[in-house]
Amino acid sequence: MNDAVIVSGARTPVGRFGGAFKDVGAPELGSIAIKAAIERAGISPDMVDEVVLGNAIQAAEAGYAARLASLKAGIPHDTPTIAVNRQCSSGLEAINMAAQLVRTGEADIVVAGGTENMSQVPYFIEYKARFDGLRMGNSQLVDGLTEGLGCPVNRYHMGVTAENVAERFSVSREDQDELAVISHQRASTAISQGRFTNQITTVSVPQRRGDPIAVMEDEGPRADTTIEGLSNLRPVFKKDGTVTAGNASSINDGSAAVVMMSAQKAADLGIKPKMKWHTRGIAGVEPAVMGIGPVPAVQKAMGKSGMTVNDFDVIELNEAFASQALYCIRELNLDIEKTNVNGSGISLGHPVGATGAIMTVKLMEEMERSDSTTGLVTMCVGGGQGVATIFERLN
Repeated sequence: MNDAVIVSGARTPVGRFGGAFKDVGAPELGSIAIKAAIERAGISPDMVDEVVLGNAIQAAEAGYAARLASLKAGIPHDTPTIAVNRQCSSGLEAINMAAQLVRTGEADIVVAGGTENMSQVPYFIEYKARFDGLRMGNSQLVDGLTEGLGCPVNRYHMGVTAENVAERFSVSREDQDELAVISHQRASTAISQGRFTNQITTVSVPQRRGDPIAVMEDEGPRADTTIEGLSNLRPVFKKDGTVTAGNASSINDGSAAVVMMSAQKAADLGIKPKMKWHTRGIAGVEPAVMGIGPVPAVQKAMGKSGMTVNDFDVIELNEAFASQALYCIRELNLDIEKTNVNGSGISLGHPVGATGAIMTVKLMEEMERSDSTTGLVTMCVGGGQGVATIFERLN
């Protein structure tokens, strides 16, 4: 099979819920990341064979953000596009799918990534109103965001699954809060040191009056986060629970994209690859504790690759919740000094369909900055799954 290599990547800043990007739809955010990735690769849009874009909450806007993002980015209409939805890992799975297209020779150049605007997820009237009519009486208003963030199997919020993990595997409130502080400290340090500068593409946001605002930094990280402050927060999902708004990922908007091609195509074009796609592992787990998904997924990836956790120089483990991230770190015996060195979901946020792609771009840039060789991106998935992908940096 062909070697699949990533030659460029770009991401938008991650916006707060109702923040800078509340009026910038997922297709627009996606197009900005795609366009930047293509420009950084030094290729023209008409050279792209296919676009694969993750998008988890597809009820918003036109419902086909992937295709709209591709066209808005200037990619010709005769270039096909597919939207990928594996919930939280949609962006990572889009990159995995692109790798398979390249490795099997189905495509030479693929743009892959993810986009999400959770601020724009609408409310719905229940479906019965369409057929039964509303001559008199009320119809229930359904929050599309709550539906999108719920466990589809058990019909409760994902936060309850985090409580289940904390209780079943004895993850304390104190340890969860401590991880949250570390996440904010690391993300804030990364921003202050300019570690994200090369990976972020500026988003110009029109205003009702005056000039557009240029958004260049992630909105979530807070350098002033403390254990004392977090300890005062009340549990959100369970009375006497341990999961709070402070030790869980936030609701966010953002996008990211990479340009992937065969190693031979990169050589033919004289493009130096950033890193090579190596191995993917995926696993299913009990939906009630979906956050443990990365453990069997990473184990499968290691089994297929012949690697161990000691081979990973940089690890991106999505912090959907501190409880599940801590469980995965402990169960896999991951080195905390190599894991989420620039922050993760608790500090940076979790724009669901885009997060996996954002993590991949972060990994690529951190591996270059730290002169590392092997990296891992892994995350849990709503409904009870885990995905893990191994990448190798090419010198």
